[in-house]
Amino acid sequence: MGKSKKLPFSGRQCVQEASAVNYFDRFFIFNRKSSTNETFHSVSPFLVEKAISGYLGGIPSVRKLRSGDLLMEVSSQKHAQIIIKLNNLAAIPVTATPHASFNFSKGIVPCGELLNTSIVEIAEKLKSQGVTHVRLISMRKGGNSLILSI
Repeated sequence: MGKSKKLPFSGRQCVQEASAVNYFDRFFIFNRKSSTNETFHSVSPFLVEKAISGYLGGIPSVRKLRSGDLLMEVSSQKHAQIIIKLNNLAAIPVTATPHASFNFSKGIVPCGELLNTSIVEIAEKLKSQGVTHVRLISMRKGGNSLILSI
């Protein structure tokens, strides 16, 4: 085998911020607890708005989904903590759960400096920024495996 080729510098600086930002769930689903499988379709939107503003004040967005559940977006960690503990919304029993996919995003980091760093170390260092999973993206070319991105 020959010498290993030096990989090109990506041209991007990998800067780690000094202040840690607290990440929290921003999107929540409100399901109505009911023995007869009732949804929010039959509930007045004015009643919902009044109840939410009574608990939280102003919030960015509340939408009624096709399923009859409510999708709520919050802008602060304090509101998120209140919503998780919420059991009733205007005398309607509810359960609030973080949305399964809206609170996450996927992305590619093309950073040449990270190619020789272990996946475990990358995940550990980026955990404070909300990163939950890291994997290498590779491609086979001419029988060799080339690592493209992290």
